[in-house]
Amino acid sequence: MAGSIVLETLAFIVWNIGTRSPLAVARDAVAALRDLRKLVAGSARAVIGFIFVSAAIILTLPALVDPAIDFLPAELFTLLVSLAIEHLIGNDLRAFATPRD
Repeated sequence: MAGSIVLETLAFIVWNIGTRSPLAVARDAVAALRDLRKLVAGSARAVIGFIFVSAAIILTLPALVDPAIDFLPAELFTLLVSLAIEHLIGNDLRAFATPRD
């Protein structure tokens, strides 16, 4: 479960949605429709985030006794914990990953 939380936290960090308001996300999405470079970068970030979430789901399934019953509560728990962790450390990790001149 810890590996799943880490992967989902990475997805939220790549998406950069946990620390931004929904209005800011919508504003950036509309602005990306006008700029091809932003659109391609946003699409790449979306795909990378979905890959992290897919890997987290695959990692979670063997830990569940009955996936048909336990999957939804376990996935919601890991997503909420990941969102909280991203809110705490997301900006610091993005700043650390950004190259400086």
